Amino acid sequence: MNDESAPGVPASPGTGGHDDLGMTRQDAVWTYVLLGLGGVALLVLGPLAARWLAGADLPLVPFRDTLAWIGGFDQWWAWVVRPLVGLGAGLAMAAVVVDEEWHLEVHDDHVLTRRGRDRRRLERSGIVGVHLEKKHVVIEGEHGRVLFDHPVEARGEQVREVFTSRGYPYESL
Repeated sequence: MNDESAPGVPASPGTGGHDDLGMTRQDAVWTYVLLGLGGVALLVLGPLAARWLAGADLPLVPFRDTLAWIGGFDQWWAWVVRPLVGLGAGLAMAAVVVDEEWHLEVHDDHVLTRRGRDRRRLERSGIVGVHLEKKHVVIEGEHGRVLFDHPVEARGEQVREVFTSRGYPYESL
């Protein structure tokens, strides 16, 4: 991507840069924040909910003894450790989610696919069609060979704009 363009915003064709399709830095930050806070909330509120369910006079509450055991961790150290463990688990889950996302770098002469440490280069001469199937970007090669068929975090209009601005054969309407 060009230095002057924001993530996810197509660069001008022919500038030597590339366009990025996929999770933006802001999306990744929100993923870390939401999953981290979700882990904290789960391990802080979970035992409170377990204690309430174990003592409630509700029919069909399974594992009452287990719920009472979980709700019984009420020592001071548990109130310190639980949020830290929840935060760590949420951040670890966010790291996995962000690392497993597919990204496309669309250049004038090739498309680079990235996922974690895996990088593959698809030469423009081998690409005969690009289209969307729901959230999947599908890049097809000669003789019907599918070169890429994975979900990419990008709006359909953005995918169309990126590929058509660089002259790729885009087939979705």
